[in-house]
Amino acid sequence: MGEYPTIDHERALESFRCATEENQLDSRRDQQVVNLPAEGEVLIAGDIHDHRRNFDKLVKLADLGRNPQRHLVLQELIHGDHYDAAGAEESWMILLRAAELKCDHPGQVHFLLSNHDLAQIHGKGIAKGSASVCEAFNAGVKKAFGEHRGAVQVAITELLLSFPLAVRLPHGVFLCHSLPTDEQMPTFDYSVFSRALTGPDYARRTGAVYQLIWGRNASAQAAADFAQRLNASILVTGHQPHESGYAVNGEHHLIIASEHNQGVFLTCDLAETYTMADLVRRLTKFVAVDL
Repeated sequence: MGEYPTIDHERALESFRCATEENQLDSRRDQQVVNLPAEGEVLIAGDIHDHRRNFDKLVKLADLGRNPQRHLVLQELIHGDHYDAAGAEESWMILLRAAELKCDHPGQVHFLLSNHDLAQIHGKGIAKGSASVCEAFNAGVKKAFGEHRGAVQVAITELLLSFPLAVRLPHGVFLCHSLPTDEQMPTFDYSVFSRALTGPDYARRTGAVYQLIWGRNASAQAAADFAQRLNASILVTGHQPHESGYAVNGEHHLIIASEHNQGVFLTCDLAETYTMADLVRRLTKFVAVDL
């Protein structure tokens, strides 16, 4: 991703607001789910967490301008390891890059709401060591935009709130950031995918959005039941880090991670139907990709 030039606040505001509007007006979006067409290709990333080189590789490989039938799905872009000496974290930069990409290719770039997004919306909830990553993120925005930081932070919050909960591929693969815990599954409100969201949906522990994107370690049986309720054959999620870049949780749940060199991304032909074994074979390690 390289070094960033000084960013004018008006440019940042325009990009964040444009991406928000494109998310809201996406013709393929039905409430909280983006439905991809039955032709073309999609590149799917796990959590990125400001891994700039992996993001660069994805964008270059996608080459969206030359491939209008290709899609890119991104999740958990923010809260990485780029800090200045004063502790200001700089992942607003990768979020801006992704927003600009959405503005340039509105029908091809799609996001999944993640738990770090929700934490940043709330301004709290995740610590790294003894420091709040949300406060560090805000310090990075303050450093970059000074007196305009308030307007930029509002625009970022609105962008994160515009992210859909899921992306559905045409032949049974369903993408979302995570799954509710086994204990939450029996009472989970599946209507969250098919309606407008309200404040209680984001509530800690009890809200359907919170349960979906913060849940962890679902059993293979719970994942299978969740997939069946959504009329999906395979769920692909992020959220859980894995040194190998992925984990197979039974026949219906694939977990991918993209925040390190051994991380992976998934490529699918939208006209094809896949088994779990097929999807695993289509995973690519970032370390194997040369820029």
